[in-house]
Amino acid sequence: MPKVISSIESGLITLNGEQVPFSISRSKRRKRTIAFRIECDGTIRVLAPYSSPIGRIEKILHYRASWIMRERTARKKEIGKTEFKDGASFSYLGYPCVLRVTEGAAAPSSCRLSSRVMHVHIAEEGLSPDSLWQEVRLEILIWIKKRARTKMQKRLDFWAKKLDVKYKKFSVTNPERRWGSCSRDNAIRLNWRLIMAPLPILDYVVAHELSHIRHKNHSAGFWNFLAQAMPDYKARRKTLRNVERGLVI
Repeated sequence: MPKVISSIESGLITLNGEQVPFSISRSKRRKRTIAFRIECDGTIRVLAPYSSPIGRIEKILHYRASWIMRERTARKKEIGKTEFKDGASFSYLGYPCVLRVTEGAAAPSSCRLSSRVMHVHIAEEGLSPDSLWQEVRLEILIWIKKRARTKMQKRLDFWAKKLDVKYKKFSVTNPERRWGSCSRDNAIRLNWRLIMAPLPILDYVVAHELSHIRHKNHSAGFWNFLAQAMPDYKARRKTLRNVERGLVI
C-alpha cells in the first residue's frame, strides 16, 4: 500500500494511481470519527481527532478512494461552470443575475448591481480572454464580499434577538466547505459564499450557529432550541445540501 508522505500533516497520497494532495486538521473536540472534504482545488481536507495515528487516516482514505476521486472530478466540473463573460449568469441571494462586461480606459474598473444585472467595467483594454476573466471575477469578488458582511450582520442581529442570545463578535470567512461556526467564546464566523444562496438558507446557517451559543453540540436540546425559532429548519437544511455545490465563484 502506498505510504502517505507526511511529516507536517500534509502531503500526497496515491489513490487509484493518481497522486492527490491532502491536509489534516486535528481537533481535541473531535473524539473518534474521521471525516474529509474535497476542496475546490482538489485537495483532501481530513478532519481528525487530535491523537489519530496517520496510519489509520491513510487506511480510511484508501478505503474511500473511489468516492474521493469521483468527488474531485465533480468539484472540478463545478468550478468550470462559473463563467465571467458578458451574458453569463450567477446567483446573488438566490436570484439569477446577468453579467454585463464593458472595457475602456475612460472609466475606472467597477462593479454594480442594478435590476438583477451585474455591470462590471474593466479599465484595461486589449486583455486576453483569460486575463479579462480574472479581472471580472476579481471585481465581482470585491463587490460581493462587501455586501456579504453587511447583509450577514443584519441577519445575525435579527436572529440573535429572536433567539435571545448574544454573540461576542462576527467575521466573514473563506473556507471551501464549512458554512459557519461558533467558537467557545461565542464568536460567529460565516462563509461569504452564503450570500449567493436564497435568504432562507442564509438565515438557517445564521440561526444554527447562534443556537450554539446555548448548546455547544448537536444534542436534542440544540435542535429543539433551533426548532422553536425556526420550525422548518429541516427543510432549509435539506435545501442547503441541494444547492451548496452551486455556491462557487
